[in-house]
Amino acid sequence: MTKEKKKSKKKEGIIARILNGKALRDERVTNNFGLFLLIILYMLLYVGNRYILQQELHTIAKLKREVTTLKYDVLDKQSELSEKGRQSHIEQYIKENNSELRIATQPPYVIK
Repeated sequence: MTKEKKKSKKKEGIIARILNGKALRDERVTNNFGLFLLIILYMLLYVGNRYILQQELHTIAKLKREVTTLKYDVLDKQSELSEKGRQSHIEQYIKENNSELRIATQPPYVIK
């Protein structure tokens, strides 16, 4: 039983040392304090970089959706322009608006 009491006292001692701050004054901790700070710094940098990366990925996804939407808009406008530029559509527009323009009966020729 004496061994069990010593183990329970050591466990209580370790927990008590951590909670009351005596563990921070331990020689092993004070000798490696710089290393602990460096590890904490790296952890903060890692979390910060991860957060920035997630923001950039969100922005990239949003811009990709916008590009896709704009591509469809451009395709729609191109098809409208192609339709309005057809000869049959132009002839119909001239007839509907009673324009002075007339359809050429003679083919064009090159002036030399």
